[in-house]
Order: sequence, then C-alpha cells, then structure tokens
Amino acid sequence: MRALLATTASVGTFKAAAGKLIVLAHKSVINKSVPVVLATARHSVCTLAPTPRIIHATSRGPRANQNSFQHVAAFCTSFPSSSTRFPRCNPCPPRLSMQPQNGDPMVLPGPSGDSGRAAEAGVPGPVRIAVGQMTSNGDQEANLATCARLAKDAAEAGCRMLFLPECFSFIGESQAESVAASQPLNGPLMEQYRQLARSLGLWLSLGGFQETGPDPGHIYNTHVVLDSNGELVARYRKIHLFDVDVPSGPVLMESRSTAPGTEAVAVDTPAGRLGLTTCYDLRFPELFAHLAWERGAQVLAVPSAFTVITGAAHWEVLLRARAIECQAYVVAAAQAGRHNNKRESYGHALVVDPWGTVVARLPDPGVTGIAVAEVDFGLLARTRERMPCQLHREKGRAAYANDVAGVSVSARVASATADVVAG
Repeated sequence: MRALLATTASVGTFKAAAGKLIVLAHKSVINKSVPVVLATARHSVCTLAPTPRIIHATSRGPRANQNSFQHVAAFCTSFPSSSTRFPRCNPCPPRLSMQPQNGDPMVLPGPSGDSGRAAEAGVPGPVRIAVGQMTSNGDQEANLATCARLAKDAAEAGCRMLFLPECFSFIGESQAESVAASQPLNGPLMEQYRQLARSLGLWLSLGGFQETGPDPGHIYNTHVVLDSNGELVARYRKIHLFDVDVPSGPVLMESRSTAPGTEAVAVDTPAGRLGLTTCYDLRFPELFAHLAWERGAQVLAVPSAFTVITGAAHWEVLLRARAIECQAYVVAAAQAGRHNNKRESYGHALVVDPWGTVVARLPDPGVTGIAVAEVDFGLLARTRERMPCQLHREKGRAAYANDVAGVSVSARVASATADVVAG
C-alpha cells in the first residue's frame, strides 16, 4: 500500500492512497533524547475489519528504546470529501458509529441521529478495555515493571480493565524453574500486582500465574482477576493442560509440572460478566459454551502463550470461532517473541466482538504494548436477540438428551419403522 508520510517533531501521519486508512503516530518519550519509532504502512491492521473500527495501541517495538512509546489510532473507513474536514483524533478516540457489515443483519445502524448503538432499556454503555502483549522472561521484577508500564498506559487511555497474558510474571527455560518460581496467591509477588491495581484504580486480568501447587513437583496455572482496589475477586486454575507433540515442533507436557483445575469460573467486572480460560482451553468449545450459556459470560478472556507454529495455524480462527459460537467478546492477551533460547511465542494479541470481527489488535504482532477496544453491550444484546442461539441450543438439547449409547433419535425411529414394515 502506497502511503504518504508527513512528520513533525512528535507526530507522524500516514494516508493511504486508496483512502482507506489513517494512522496517527504520537510520541510520548520519557527520555527526550530517544527518537520516536513511527508506525509503518505495513501495519495496515484495519483492513481486516469491514466496518469503521478504532484500534488504539501503545507499543514498544524490537527496534525501539524501552523508554520510547508509540501511540497509534487507526481508522478503518474512507476519507470524507475534500470539502469536509476530517475530525481530529485524540490519543484514545471514541469508537465510530456502527455501520452495516456487508449486509450483516446483526448490526444494523441506529435511527437517524443515533450514534449507532441502540438505546436498549437497561443496557449499560460501552466500557473501554485494553489487551496486553509482552515478552516475559525469567526475571520476575523485570516482568512486573513491564506489566506496570502497560497498566499505566491502559489507565491513561481511560480503560477500566487490562488483560495480561499467560505467564505474565515468569517464563523460565524449564518446568523445574517454573515450579521453583511459584508462590501462593497471598504471597509477596501477587501482593505487588495487587498494589499495582490499587494504585491505578484498574481491574487486572492476570492470566497464568505460577501458583504453588498441591505437591512439591506441581504448580497450578492460575488465571487471577484483581479489582480496582487490589482485591482478588476470582481465581481459575487451567483445566486443559498442553500435552502435545507439535508437528515440526517440540513435545510439550505441561502436566508433568502442572496440576489441572477442576471448575469453570465466571466473575462480574466493569467489562461485563467475564468467563475465565487460559491458552490451550481455547481448543475446547464446550468450556466456552458453558461459560457463556450456563454462567452468563458476556466476555471471554483467553490469556495465552501460543507457540509460533500453532499460533500461525490456529490462533485467530479459534478466537473468532469462540466469539461467534458464544456471541460474546473474546479478549486474547498474548506472549510474543523469544523469551529465551528454548521458547518463542506467537503474539498477535487481539479483541473479537460477538459477530466475530477483530475490533482491536496491536499494529506489530511482536511488540510489547496494548490495544484498546470497547465492550459494546448494546451490540452484544442485539446480536443475541436477533440470532437467538441460546434458545435454539435449549431446544436442541431434547434431541441430544435422547441420544442413547450413540444412537440418535432419527436412527431409532428409522429402526423402529423398519421393524414395523418387516413385521
């Protein structure tokens, strides 16, 4: 995509020749001597979303100094006519009006003068959230500092909640190191994260904390939710453990050092009712269906550390499938890049809406940063109302319940009919 680059000391703007993309890059540098790293045209992330969407990201690329930040607000829309002044973009702008998605009946535009969100009675307004991406290593203090920077960025962007990836606090070179690094949830490391949430007044989804396990050789892979007062309000221990032989990749046996959880967990948050999962759980749709339809989840958190091979093949398609099946938002924080000589993660943190549209992602899949999106409860309600999958699911249960020993109702009817005819 051909682009025109105009820069000042602190601001760079890209305009696509085709009139489809605006990227505003804003420099906020702690160390004033560090040059800003501008967004590039190859980060045309908005082309995936057919409707006007806003993606706001703060990132630290592999070529950027750690004190250099870049703020990107990308609009997936056509430019207005030459006689119309394009609205000025704030560092974290409001979401644009909803428009029809290629004839999609679920997200019809609102009435004239409406912002596009139907004024459903009793439906709360949208809530801004941030999804994080980072490259954790074996230094817990360094990882905490990275999480603190992301949390500060999220708070400054007006977010109510930040979602951090699996193993946010520690990634070592062996399972033995993970066991040795584990702590109880009331230990000093988690207390530091509680203080972080409290100091910023920010809810935190902490995916994949190495919690002290049931015996000396095992830990729990625990997804923790902290409220804005730093209180631990939910704990989910990963149920599905990653025991696989990846084609052309490593043999991984999480169960050798991790004990599985035994219950599904959902919790009320400012971002809606949140269903908790972790990484490999993504491949088990029955858990997501249970959280959405039995536990009332409106948002499903999937903090992850996907391998590069499995991520490239399955990451986005699975996330979008879970969002579509459950008619819920899916928020997928991700580990990205090389952690050590033995481990590398796929990255590509993103947020998917209930229609399966990717509404936010980082402009570079390998950087440390956040992407900002809004949970639109009106969109969620309309999607579930106009395509009532839950109602149809309940009706279908009668047929499933009558499936005895693997023989369906229709097969038994056919068999009985054949017996009558033969008789």
